[in-house]
Parts: sequence; C-alpha cells; structure tokens
Amino acid sequence: MRLATLEVLSKNDMDLIHESSLKVLEETGLKVESKRVLEILSNNGCGVDYDTQIVKFPRSVVKKCLETIPAKVKLLDRDGNTAVILGDGGRYCASGHNAVFTMTDESGERREATQKDVEQFAIVSDYLEDVDVIGIPYSPQDVTAETALLYAIKIILENSKKPIFYSCESDIINKAAIEMAKVVLDRESLRDGSNLISQLSTTSPLYWERGTVEALYVCAKEGIPIDFLPQPIAGVTAPYTLAGILTIHNTEVLSGIVITQLINPGTPLIYGAAWTTYEMKLTSVLIGRPESSLLRIAGSQMAHYYNMPSHTTAPDNDSNLYDEQGAWEKMLSTVAGIAGANDLIVNLGMFGTGMSISLEQLVMDSEICRIVKRFLKGFEVNEETIALDTIANVGIRNTYLMEDHTIANLRSGEHAELNVSNGANYDVWRSKGAKSSSEKARDIANDILSKGNKCPLEQSLSKALYALLKNVKIK
Repeated sequence: MRLATLEVLSKNDMDLIHESSLKVLEETGLKVESKRVLEILSNNGCGVDYDTQIVKFPRSVVKKCLETIPAKVKLLDRDGNTAVILGDGGRYCASGHNAVFTMTDESGERREATQKDVEQFAIVSDYLEDVDVIGIPYSPQDVTAETALLYAIKIILENSKKPIFYSCESDIINKAAIEMAKVVLDRESLRDGSNLISQLSTTSPLYWERGTVEALYVCAKEGIPIDFLPQPIAGVTAPYTLAGILTIHNTEVLSGIVITQLINPGTPLIYGAAWTTYEMKLTSVLIGRPESSLLRIAGSQMAHYYNMPSHTTAPDNDSNLYDEQGAWEKMLSTVAGIAGANDLIVNLGMFGTGMSISLEQLVMDSEICRIVKRFLKGFEVNEETIALDTIANVGIRNTYLMEDHTIANLRSGEHAELNVSNGANYDVWRSKGAKSSSEKARDIANDILSKGNKCPLEQSLSKALYALLKNVKIK
C-alpha cells in the first residue's frame, strides 16, 4: 500500500487562500511592465492604468483562465519521444539549477563554473536513473554573460537526450532557446510537445518586471511549458507568516495564469514554488528550514486545487559542506517535496542555499530521491507477498536464501538498490578504503565521466546550434 500523501492545508484553508488571492488581484492588483501585455489584459476585461502600469484582475477573468489550463504537461526527449508527463501521478526529479559556483573539494573551496563543468554535469545527469530532467547547473563564466545560458543549453543538448529546465528573464534569450529546441527536434512548432521548460518569476511583492513579462509573452505565444516560480521572502517581500507568504505567492501565480491563458489559451503551465524563509539575526535567505518544507507541501496542494502540475525545490539545504546539517535538511526537503505530491522537484546537486553545485552532491541527491521514492511507495500486502506456503516450507531454524519466493523477488523493487549508502560492516568497509559517502559519490561520478558522452548530438546539429548562437543579438 502506498503511503498517504502529506497535507498541511484543509479544503477550507485552500478556499480561504484562493479567495484572499482573488481579493488582492481585484483590489490591489499587480504592476505589469509591458505595453502589449497591458493591452491584452485591458481588451479581456482587466482594469488597466497605463500610467502606473497597475492591473486589477476581476475574479470572472481569473475563473475563465483557470478553465483553460491543461491538467498535464508533456515533455519530450531530444529525439522527440515522450520522456515525462507531469501530472500523471509520477514524481519526477531534475538536476540543477542556476548555481554560481562549483565546489572543488570537501574543504568548501569553490570557483566559478566553466563550459566544461556544464558538460560534466550533463553527462553525469544523463547516466543517473533518478534524474528525469536536467536543469541548467550554472552560467559558464568562460563565455559572454549575455549568451551564457544559451551555451549551457547547447552543451546539455549535445550530451543528453533528457528534457531541459531553464530560467531566463529575457525575451531574446527565451526565443533563441526555443529555436535551438526546434533545430534539435526538427520541428517548426513546439505546441504539440517541447523538450524545454521555461521558469519565469515575478518580483515579489506583486510585480511583473519588463524583461520577465516579455519573456512570458514569447513563451506563451510559442506554447512551450512555463513554470511560474514566485520567490517571496518571509518578512521581506511577503508577510512573515506562512499563510501570508503562501497567499502572496498564490496571487502572483494566478496573475501569471491569467496573462498566459489570455495570450494563448491552453499554454501548459506548472505551479512552481521555491520557498524561502529569512533569518533575521543573520539577514540571510534560507531554503532548508522546516517552515520551507511545510510550504513545499502547501504549494503542491494549491497547485492540485487548480488542477495543474506542481514543482518545488529539493533536495535543498543551507549547509556549505557535505555535513550532517546538509543531510538532514536535504532529506526533509525531499520527503516534503515527493511525499507532498509535487510532480517535479528541481535542485539535485545543489547546496549552500543553492549557490554551489558539485558532481558528488548530484550523485548523493539522486540517491536521496531514490530512498524517498521507495519510502513513499510503501508495500503490498497480499497472499503472494505474505508467502504463507514458503513460511511453512522453511519451517523452524532454516534459511530462506534459496527459496523460489526469495529468488523471484530479488529484483522486484521490494528493496531499493543503493550505491552511495554504506551497507558493509566495519571490517569490510575498512578493507575497501573506509570511504565516506561523498568519496563514494565522487568515485561514481568519475566512473561515469570516464565512460564519456553516451548519446552525442549529430555534428551537423551541433554546428546549426552554434550558428544560431552566433546570430543572437542582445539589445
């Protein structure tokens, strides 16, 4: 029997958050810095003040737009085959994304990332079975800053077939990323399926900046999946209470739903949630605290309240090293993310409040996800699994090692196969080098890298991507 989904909100709680969000949308509104988007909103019944760029969203318009959101989001692989369907009941995991540094050793030393780092991250992500989607790990610093994201997308396309999760608040860069996907998929349109998810974020509280909303317009017109990821900070850009930060977040997501569905009804959307708290004593934004994990569950509930797929961040932590704090924060955030029924979790490989990435952490996080997925799966209780006949056959003080029932179930998934976790006794562990989990993870990553790229992109397509990159003009 599968474990029950974690919940923190009652139906009445969700109704109240929804009604409160509608009130904010109607009475306070949001600032939207795009003339063409303002015109679309005005022409479809929203109250628009062109001088202040403040938009008031009537609940009737919100209701209409909620009805056109697809309940599922299909993601393709590089070959155009269906790779993931968000909303099908599965729990999918993405590596990355958007760190600044790569960690060089266990002392905490780090450096800026390069194209080679992106390549290695893509190769390891491609090999790991528990990584379903690859997020852009970081912007390589050995290319121009304006096009760094596009170089990272190109590198991932060259080294993996898995779908890509990226974020950029530029209409030009988003348009170029979409064109790159069209080249690889050999399609003129991505409306019937995309290998890209574009994450776009409001600026809390209640503000769509020009670059972001123009990027939103481009993605909605193209019909690619869009992940709304408001990132309000408790006590700074949102109320300090969890219900208050959730309401601001939900309001901003609803505004994005309205904008995209008015631009292109049926645009596939994901209710994203990167929950942050604020340590007043240290003036630090944090993502590994228990309150963030409560919100991971609440965000999933609100997404499914609107019948749309959900995304949250995990495994997350605030530790700057591979240490005990990092482990317990990552496990809690992953349990909340997966057992809280989020369709997609993003951030495998990251640590230090999302500032750093390492290949070791990517391998360890993949194992954390495997453990939590197995935990959530529960176990079946029936006549076959109880195995009364086998119990009777073995009897007293005998062994089950060679029984047909044991052999038949060895590879059934009843017991998760783990690669990083130590399963050896002390003497065996010592004889194999007495390695820590991070050392074992490094060995696994190095072994993967020694095998190299298992699915290189056709050279003609790589050249076409490079040519497209060279023609991108940043205003």
